[in-house]
Amino acid sequence: MSNFRLKAGMLGSVALIVGITTLGAAILLNGVLGLHFVWTLIFVIPFFFIQWYFGPRIVEYSMKVREAPEDEYPNLHRRVGELSRRAGIDKPKVMISDLDMPNAFAYGNFSTGKKVAVTRGLLETLEDEEIEAVLGHELGHVVHNDAEVMMLLSILPAIFMMLGRTLLWSSFLGGRRRNGGALIVVALGAMFFYFLLNLAILWFSRLREYYADQFSAESIYEGSRKLQEGLAKIENRMAQLKERQTKTRRAGAGASSSGNMGLNPLGSGMKALFIADPDTASYSGQLSDREMVNKYKKQEPGLGQRLFELFTTHPELSKRLKALDSYR
Repeated sequence: MSNFRLKAGMLGSVALIVGITTLGAAILLNGVLGLHFVWTLIFVIPFFFIQWYFGPRIVEYSMKVREAPEDEYPNLHRRVGELSRRAGIDKPKVMISDLDMPNAFAYGNFSTGKKVAVTRGLLETLEDEEIEAVLGHELGHVVHNDAEVMMLLSILPAIFMMLGRTLLWSSFLGGRRRNGGALIVVALGAMFFYFLLNLAILWFSRLREYYADQFSAESIYEGSRKLQEGLAKIENRMAQLKERQTKTRRAGAGASSSGNMGLNPLGSGMKALFIADPDTASYSGQLSDREMVNKYKKQEPGLGQRLFELFTTHPELSKRLKALDSYR
């Protein structure tokens, strides 16, 4: 994927989101809603600001994140410092997550500062050069500020969802005596725009992963190869953890026994924090680094997988690996 196509796609996705929002608001405000829309805005926007403000603390609690002491993780600090200087940004705070799942993520806001976290599982799974490439990917998110854009965009479908629910309750609790039928129609319309906006935002989320991959590939010597091998190993290890967790649950040990694996601890609503989707990971077997990359690259998603990708935050792995070939 060329740099021009990638940037155009990201701008196009944002334009589509704004267009859907404008169209939906115009239709629903056209003499139908009265003050319903205003009260929804008054409720939803402060709620999301609070969520955004406390979000980093929630992430750290859920993902068992703490600051990584420089004397314990000198290589990690050195890599982040070098990549930050190369990118022309201040060095983010370096964090460590005590989870077995191989993962890395960038987060933070004006109150906490920018932060980059890696899990214990990532450090145990990848080689140093692959960790460097993964850190480059996460710093790409920091440079692009796409986490902040995602947060702002996520407010828009929530407005329509809350509006739809409010109107449905209004129609059930007395609205039928007046214009309950019209309220139900408008509520369903609001939920329809909520669905469309979610699809558009997921498209933006997948594009930002390609964009961060590109940043890593172009910022690091042999970055494409290093990131390909890192992504393949992460996918393979996630699939192993998923299978182990499934077997443990089937054996009747319960979630408490598998909690230390750290597989998707935040649930599907926070998948944007993952470098790869833990729920769709597939096992490649015990192969060499390049054999593993080539095996994943050759996987052609079927129609069902292509349709399912529309509802995911991350691109299908084979597409990411093939896209990285173009940056060699």
